Amino acid sequence: MANDFQERREDAAPLLTPEAPYPLPESVGADLPTEEALGGEDDKPVQSTRHRQQGDLILHLLGRVWRHREDICIAGDLAVYYQHPQPPVVPDAMVALGVPCRDRKAYLVWKEGKGPDWVLELLSESNPAKDRERNYTIYEQRLRVPEYFWFNPLAPAELRGFRLHGGHHYEEVPADKQGRLWSEVLGLYLGMHDGWLRIYDRQGGLVLTAEEAAGQERAARLAAEETVGQERAARLAAEAELAGLREELARRKTGH
Repeated sequence: MANDFQERREDAAPLLTPEAPYPLPESVGADLPTEEALGGEDDKPVQSTRHRQQGDLILHLLGRVWRHREDICIAGDLAVYYQHPQPPVVPDAMVALGVPCRDRKAYLVWKEGKGPDWVLELLSESNPAKDRERNYTIYEQRLRVPEYFWFNPLAPAELRGFRLHGGHHYEEVPADKQGRLWSEVLGLYLGMHDGWLRIYDRQGGLVLTAEEAAGQERAARLAAEETVGQERAARLAAEAELAGLREELARRKTGH
């Protein structure tokens, strides 16, 4: 059954007029501006420090998961130009698979040959319709982004995901018993942990930040050192006890 949000969208007038989808013919693409010309500056204000921290956290975790892969673009606040001269969309976090891992000033669909595969938007309190309606429409109808998630850092219960069905329309991603959403694109779960949106592996294990992983390694090393120390102390105590028993036995034999 369609959710209330999708029902409202179906009754509303289209937000965008139909235009030719990408990819564009090579002759047309040659006349389009480059990423150096367009740039990728995003002048939208940061909604809150928590928005920035949440976005940075997700990008950090995705970078750790995919750190050995060279055919991926993981980016935040990178302008995605999908059809010139339409203004770009600027996802808070995005993943594009099968493209070179390199620095970009902007993401040009006509240059990359494809759009993002996964997008996360952090909902704006000042402009709620932008991500729920306008960007939703662009990701679904124009860019055909396979998965689109949104999250409100100031209202953690507001986590929703949408998966492109049949290449035409989004269907909502159901939550599991823990309230986490499965991403087929990432092969990861998205869910809450201590008030923050985090990612989990296929087995449900929390993907750790570099700092958390270092802390775990440090704790494991200290625990191992403590175990070694305890074993050494126990061995020395046992050796001392054995030496004492031998001395006592020797005294008894000599009668002293």
